[in-house]
Amino acid sequence: MFRTRWSEKRILGLIAALVGLVAGILILIAATAGQGVSLLTAVVGLGVLYGSYLIYRGKTGLPFGWGFGWGKARLGAWINLIIGVATLILHGGVGGTESILAIVSGVLGLLAA
Repeated sequence: MFRTRWSEKRILGLIAALVGLVAGILILIAATAGQGVSLLTAVVGLGVLYGSYLIYRGKTGLPFGWGFGWGKARLGAWINLIIGVATLILHGGVGGTESILAIVSGVLGLLAA
């Protein structure tokens, strides 16, 4: 069985992706809470999940930089960071823990990229 070394950036990227996954799931739960489904909040939750996927895919891609994984990880981090800040600042956004987790995911993703 092959053993691969996990670098600090890869571990940081994995943590960023997991935090983003939790943020996306919490945003989707908030979108379905209440009477109906808030379409805008659901799209925001899916955006955070997509950003987390890009962070994960960018940090676990092919070795030696093949496949341009750094671009995917950086794009995913920016997506999570922008969505997190927007939902925290804008009136009527999700706000609270979900937004802060998305911001943390974006910052960790940028550090890992």
